[in-house]
Amino acid sequence: MIKIVDFALSKARTTLALALLVIIAGSVARSALGVAADPNIQLPLVSVEVFLDGASPEDASRLIARPLETRIRSVPGVKELSSSARLSYARIVAEFEVGYSIDTALRDIKQAVEEVKFELPREAEDPQIREYSFAMFPVMNLSLIGSASLRQKVFIARELQDKLESISEVLAADLEGVPQEVLVGIIDKSKMETYGITLNQLYNAISSNNLIIPGGAQDTGAGKFNIEVPGIFETAEDVYNIPIKVTRDAVVTLSDIGEIKRTFKDYSSFAKVNGEDAITLEIRIRVGANAIDAKTEILKVVSDFQETLPPNLSIVKTNDETVWAEMMISELEGNIITAIFLVMVLVIASMGVRVGMLVGLSIPFCFLLTFIILKVMGIEFNFLVMMGLLLGLGMLIDGSIVVTEYADRKISEGLNRLEAYRMASKRMFYPILSSTATTIAAFIPLIFWPGFTGQFMRYLPVTVFIVLTASLVYAMIVTPVIGSIFGQRRSTLVSGENEQTGEIVFDRISTFYGKWLKTFVKNPGETLIAVLMLLWFFGYAMYGNFGKGTIYFAEVDPFAAEINIRARGNFSALESKEIMERVESSLSEVRGIENLYLTTGSQWFNSGGDTMSRGFLEVGMTTGELTGTEIIKNAQEAVSNLPGIIVEITPEEGGPSFSSPIELGIFGNNEDQVAQVTQSIEQYLQKDVTGLKNINSTLPDPLIEWKVEVDKQKAAQLGVSMMDIGALVQMLTNGFKVGEYRPDDSKDEIEIRARFDKELRSLSGIKDLKINSINGLIPISTFVKLVPTQNRQSVIRRNGKFFHEIGMGTEAGYLESDKVKEIAVWLDAQNFGSDIVTKFRGQQEETEEVAAFLSGAAVTALALMLILLVTQFNSFYQSLLVLSAVFMSIVGVLIGLMIMGQPFSTTMYGIAIVALSGIVVNNNIVLIDTFNRLVGEFPNLSKEEVIMKACKQRLRPILLTTTTTIFGLLPLAVGVSIDVISREILIGSRVVEWWTLLASSIVFGLSFSTVLTLIFTPAALILPSRIKAWLQTRFGLFKTAS
Repeated sequence: MIKIVDFALSKARTTLALALLVIIAGSVARSALGVAADPNIQLPLVSVEVFLDGASPEDASRLIARPLETRIRSVPGVKELSSSARLSYARIVAEFEVGYSIDTALRDIKQAVEEVKFELPREAEDPQIREYSFAMFPVMNLSLIGSASLRQKVFIARELQDKLESISEVLAADLEGVPQEVLVGIIDKSKMETYGITLNQLYNAISSNNLIIPGGAQDTGAGKFNIEVPGIFETAEDVYNIPIKVTRDAVVTLSDIGEIKRTFKDYSSFAKVNGEDAITLEIRIRVGANAIDAKTEILKVVSDFQETLPPNLSIVKTNDETVWAEMMISELEGNIITAIFLVMVLVIASMGVRVGMLVGLSIPFCFLLTFIILKVMGIEFNFLVMMGLLLGLGMLIDGSIVVTEYADRKISEGLNRLEAYRMASKRMFYPILSSTATTIAAFIPLIFWPGFTGQFMRYLPVTVFIVLTASLVYAMIVTPVIGSIFGQRRSTLVSGENEQTGEIVFDRISTFYGKWLKTFVKNPGETLIAVLMLLWFFGYAMYGNFGKGTIYFAEVDPFAAEINIRARGNFSALESKEIMERVESSLSEVRGIENLYLTTGSQWFNSGGDTMSRGFLEVGMTTGELTGTEIIKNAQEAVSNLPGIIVEITPEEGGPSFSSPIELGIFGNNEDQVAQVTQSIEQYLQKDVTGLKNINSTLPDPLIEWKVEVDKQKAAQLGVSMMDIGALVQMLTNGFKVGEYRPDDSKDEIEIRARFDKELRSLSGIKDLKINSINGLIPISTFVKLVPTQNRQSVIRRNGKFFHEIGMGTEAGYLESDKVKEIAVWLDAQNFGSDIVTKFRGQQEETEEVAAFLSGAAVTALALMLILLVTQFNSFYQSLLVLSAVFMSIVGVLIGLMIMGQPFSTTMYGIAIVALSGIVVNNNIVLIDTFNRLVGEFPNLSKEEVIMKACKQRLRPILLTTTTTIFGLLPLAVGVSIDVISREILIGSRVVEWWTLLASSIVFGLSFSTVLTLIFTPAALILPSRIKAWLQTRFGLFKTAS
């Protein structure tokens, strides 16, 4: 493989041309890379929805959900099967393993549903099957507010909806706070009874007059003519003049028994923005679409549309999911440029302008080559890719530093720059290859990170892998070519023998280290014991007593919060709005809230058992005197004492999100038993556990419903069918659907419904209803009575068992991990019965999976590195000595945690430790390789002299490679964001908080392990010869025959 260096030097112009091509192609690839708001993650969920009008939750569960559950459970790849049955429909959600082919999952689910469809009730609608992705969540809300009439608002909102949905990236713009249009016939009950018209006649008259009737065509020989028989309603007038009943004396039309109105259905949801009634468009983008590009197009459309708005209307933008990503990317770009600047200053100051520029060129080369590969792989430019670039920045120049430093040394010994760089590249080829390979080996397991968090974080190790591979190409091929042509003619070293560089700082460090190095080498046993005691003291004794516990992800000052409003009772839409407005009124007094959006109703994936309103508040990216945490805390306090209302305000902090920080699932075979256990656990959490907030469960209170009990035998004797009774009852409620039509000014079909006048629409009015029978008109109360009953809102099952879930968060100052332990101890002491199983789910489950994976990844990485090291050194002792730096770095991370007073982030610190395992071994690899080489070159020197010579020779590259990595991450590590281009310094920004844990852990771990490596490794290298000499002297072992 070393021959590639000779080939590159012999074809220098070709090598330079290829490097130039990489720079040009990389620049084009960077401009063509899409910028994503978040990593594009495919949710492994497929749902099956079946509607059966009027079915109770129990019937929907028994007749629809269970047959589907039984069959879908046998579909390959299903990790968890959930079912939820509510009034009139059932939904089954199959969760597959993350990474499972969603196309395969869809195909298998469709096949399973087809096989079981015949078992479902005939009246049920066809099952609707769809996959779920982040495209189902809105990326932005646009709300229309103002004093215009509802009809005008709806018309303008739908016009804007059409324009937005014409954007290629937009999947849908869903309207919230808009009732559906309806053509309603207000039937005069007395006239209907006077004319003797039945609802069946009414339905048949409208449906038979609203048909497409093919008239055909006539060919007369002299021409061919199409014949049309108009039968479809085109205007409200067509409906108005429908003949309902014909007698010898007259024709009774719909207008004779009522009046027709084109109006809106009763409100089922309301939306409010910043205290004003609103019609909101929740914009969802297509799978794979670039959210930031979509936002640009959306805002352009909105800007043009606003010019046509009447002065009494305006558009408010809220819930812009791209703002956080744009801020993250902008700040990280600034930090990357700042890191490049700092690293370049350090390298040039240490190695001179020419060598510094030669090393610095590796940064744009590697980055641009990375952009080419990312473009080929179809990976978008998101903030995790950028963090991977920043993390790789300090490491990618290590190889170039080692080569140029060795060449500099050879130039000081009299070689010309061509031969110096040739020798440096060949001599350092395998050490650099080994050190890069071991670093890559540490990141390889992270690429195969399973689960939701793995999909989210995978972009970081992939980027680092590409960057390091590119750095190997630059160090081994490009560096010797450019160095041989444009490199330094004179060495920066004053003398190759005494290791003096003329740099005051480094020379003083070298002199100081040289003095202590003699002590370490002369007393290896004592040195090793001292280092091990130091590791034990900080890693076990100190952190074991002063550690701050664990968290799942980074704790970031929130910029927004989700709002979930819960109340128990049979609330009408208007009552729900009143409750929502009470919460809104309290929140509007909280200082620092920029936008407040609330809507009644809830989506299934964003609701608990009693959720009746949802929304969010935004505190903005710059909150002034108050932090986002303080504003949200004030908001929580403002709504904490509203009687009969539970308001959950959950901060959004970035990263993978879950419905609640702690989720506890309760499973069982008996529904009532599961409900009782859920209730008892919820009471315990509310009364006996301190530090918890937002405690909610999927267990709702029973609702009161009115059941129409029919004496079916009596009704049959009178010739009255159940359909007639049901239709008549509907006339008192939402109306009896008799057809639909599509007017010219609407893109959707409008229902035609018949209902009684508002004054008659009450439950008490059922006793006054009369129905046609074989005996003429008779009171419906003859065989019908109204009975109040209790009914549940839903029936929920998981994996074939009845299921409820309790979600909760922790108050400031309390750790989720501590609360989980406390709750688990209490649960273990309870006797709920053998059928009841409790399990922590959601974020806690993911935390355990992440910890388990990262532990396995660390072991895998160490195993891979050990194999690579044994291959290079052919020595288990030296290989294990190299790996000792990993354990030193872990202790360094723990010291950093104690200094900064931070809890251990399972995700961030886990990644940092795995990454460090690949970074910190590089110094040992180069140091031990140099020691092995010098042993062969200087056989007359003692081991102590060889070790000291090797350490002095490698001190400068070790310090340089370590310092450049630290410098690249130092601003973020200390909580500062520096952008030298924009000349902006931000202290404690949200982006800084997000990455401080990762950056600081690498800085502390690398610093601590580097210092100990320079102490521990020399002592460990001399130890075998000392032990051998002691055994030889004491016991006469290892003596050679004379």
